[in-house]
Amino acid sequence: MKRAVLLYNPKAGNRQIVGYIDYITEYLQAKGYSLSLYRSAQKGSITSYIIKNITEEQVDLIIISGGDGTINECINGMAHKHIDIPVLILPLGTANDFAYSAHIPNDIDSVLKLVEKGEIRYVDVGKVNQQYFINVCNMGLFSGISHIVDLELKKKFGKLAYYVKGIEELQNYQTMNLEIQLKNKTIKNEYILILIFNGKAAGGFTRLAKNANIEDGKFDVIGIKKVEIHDIPKLFLKVLQGEHLTDPNIDYWVTDKMNIICHNQEKNFATDIDGEEGPQFPLSIEVKQNLIRFYLPK
Repeated sequence: MKRAVLLYNPKAGNRQIVGYIDYITEYLQAKGYSLSLYRSAQKGSITSYIIKNITEEQVDLIIISGGDGTINECINGMAHKHIDIPVLILPLGTANDFAYSAHIPNDIDSVLKLVEKGEIRYVDVGKVNQQYFINVCNMGLFSGISHIVDLELKKKFGKLAYYVKGIEELQNYQTMNLEIQLKNKTIKNEYILILIFNGKAAGGFTRLAKNANIEDGKFDVIGIKKVEIHDIPKLFLKVLQGEHLTDPNIDYWVTDKMNIICHNQEKNFATDIDGEEGPQFPLSIEVKQNLIRFYLPK
């Protein structure tokens, strides 16, 4: 009998996973799997559990249930331990941006069928300093929102909770004085927000990096330059419409490696990886191509 482990965040989304556990168990048993469960007790516990308890000899399939932050914990545990086990994502979080980029369906039946009818493919993972990210690394305006949004607020309003907090954060508008080192050039400029995409979406904005590909060995990088605060709503309207990449206030690069130095870090700008708190500047960021295997639609 093959062995699967379900790692789940019971608080993700609207706690949907709790009502699906018996159904998932029944489905996998019918397909020849024994299933064990690990319930995340606190932030970071899934990473720790993988490092301490999961080996390729003992587990044939990892199922991760939650949003982008929960998936981030899973890939960090796997990458730090250097284990190569296929992963099935149950996208049951408030934000499921990586699942969107990977074309993973959002209903349990269709996801579980990927074990039979999908295919296992390696995808890229980003590394920033000593941490890994699967979808996006960002810094500057709005980057600390997901770290402070109250759980009850997310339960009541979902993604809307992030947008409300985003409007509040506009009152603290500041610019980062950055030095961005790419392979063939160095850019020095003031930016309000930098987004480094492996996937296509962030915060539910699905057209932010519409050209990104999780299997191409490259990042799509968007830098929003210093603008007047009253110009920000107009700029984000372009983002919603997918017309922002040609705006003169936005820089756009495609790269597999970059370094970012912040020359006014005394202002304590937040960095974020997949909705979780990221490392402090300076940042060394690179693509780790074909690092983790996922069950994906054909």
